Parts: sequence; structure tokens; C-alpha cells
Amino acid sequence: MMIWVGIAILTMFAATIAVHLGLPQAIAKVIHTICNCHKCLSFWATLVVLYYLGADSIATALLSISVAYLSNFVALLLIKLQHIYDKLWQRVNRPKQ
Repeated sequence: MMIWVGIAILTMFAATIAVHLGLPQAIAKVIHTICNCHKCLSFWATLVVLYYLGADSIATALLSISVAYLSNFVALLLIKLQHIYDKLWQRVNRPKQ
């Protein structure tokens, strides 16, 4: 039981020092930047998942870079589908005269 109290106190000190130094805010800025870019998020998410699953390091890096650029084409496809949907929606909901 005492070991858990010691770990809890050390964790509290580490968290307090991190906040004092501005580390969580800096991490949040970086994460916010990554989450606003489909290419960046695809790269990092793929990198983490493949690393977690035990894939080879070089294959992980190459696949992460590849899918990051492939996400551009997926984004273009989604934009085109959204455009088609918007046109259909306007046609269906056009005021009847």
C-alpha cells in the first residue's frame, strides 16, 4: 500500500512540474495542429498503429508516408461526394411552384 502512496505523490510532483513548465499546453498545441491536417493525422495514426502491432520499423515509416499522401486523394473523393450530395439535396428541397 505504501508503494502506491509513493507513486501517487511522485506522479503529482511530475504533473505539477510539467504544468509549471508549460509542457501540457505545448503538447496540446502540437496535437491541435496535427488534428487539423488529414495528411498529418493519417501519418501519425498509421505510424502508431503499425508500431503497436509490431510491424517492421522501415515498413512502418514507408507505409505511414504512403498513406499520408494517399489521404489527399481520399479527401478529394470526399469533397466530390459532398458536392454531389449538396446538389441532390438542393434539387430535392427546392421550393415547389
